[in-house]
Amino acid sequence: MKAQTMTETVRIYSASQDLLGRKWSYGRVVLFRSLGGTLRAPEPVPGYPEENCWQADLFGILRTGGSCDAAILAWARTAKASVPLRGTDGRPVCPYNGAMLAPGTTSKTAA
Repeated sequence: MKAQTMTETVRIYSASQDLLGRKWSYGRVVLFRSLGGTLRAPEPVPGYPEENCWQADLFGILRTGGSCDAAILAWARTAKASVPLRGTDGRPVCPYNGAMLAPGTTSKTAA
């Protein structure tokens, strides 16, 4: 998996939370594709049953599963686990959650 910037980290965490929160598999498929994800159906090869699995690829994270929904859920669980969390409250590390100044602000306070 490639190195992630803070913005990508937040996008990955948000996408994984949204996918895990969907109740129906159809909703997960629609959301996964709308996020730009790629789903590949298996191409059955006689004698190689381990290659008969779906692939889900989004944000450089590739996971496989026995069905389309299983591949998406595997992707979401892996993506959620790959996001660094703050030790204090378990939220994802984000550049705008108090860790640093917002862009365009100065360090001087009003008197």
